[in-house]
Amino acid sequence: MKRLILILMTFACGVLNAQESERTMLLRTLSDGPWLCAYYLLNSNDELSSLSPAEWAGRCVDEEEWIQGEGPLSNSPDQFKTTEWGSQLQPLLVRRHFTLTEGQLNELLTKTIVLTCSYDENPKVYLNGSLIWSTSGWNDNDYANFVLIPRQKRLFVVGDNVLAVSLSQGSGGGHIDYGLYFNGSFSTSGVENADTEKAPCHYYNLTGQPVSAPGKGVGIVRRGAVAKKIIRF
Repeated sequence: MKRLILILMTFACGVLNAQESERTMLLRTLSDGPWLCAYYLLNSNDELSSLSPAEWAGRCVDEEEWIQGEGPLSNSPDQFKTTEWGSQLQPLLVRRHFTLTEGQLNELLTKTIVLTCSYDENPKVYLNGSLIWSTSGWNDNDYANFVLIPRQKRLFVVGDNVLAVSLSQGSGGGHIDYGLYFNGSFSTSGVENADTEKAPCHYYNLTGQPVSAPGKGVGIVRRGAVAKKIIRF
């Protein structure tokens, strides 16, 4: 009885001991092999803090300036290193696409879905542009496991989905390996093979207001996390 109460309390707090549930991977971690992603290297933590999640973490973001590659990303030759990330020099943005059919989406809503993450450092994880989890520091080679609450599960959509994460520049090591798993089983065929269309650029005037397209004068065009000043006559 005490064990049952402990498990129920753990779920209520949004944290799941991974040993309490059979894992079926929705988005794999390194234990199941490298994973596809788009990633972007920023110049400083100040630049990272200045970005709005809508500019880089949502579904409709132009990835023309992003690097298409494989995760995990790390600066260590021994841990999590599929792709090199100079974490002492630059913060990191990562985007992972996955597709869901209507049937898969409806069934997922009945599952206990868990975000699992090994990180260094200060990760913020977004599902389709909405923050679902963040923490400070790092967890070495361990994995944090967090249960998505109902309103977070409702962020999933039919078609293209994006699970994005940002990490800060730090003075020591750095890495990111993250994914999604759930209880029970159903077909995940095609989930991680998203054939996504590139979204159009997002345009802003110099006051930061979004506009449909740049007019005459000076404005800003943002491609993903890249902002460029442009002049039109």
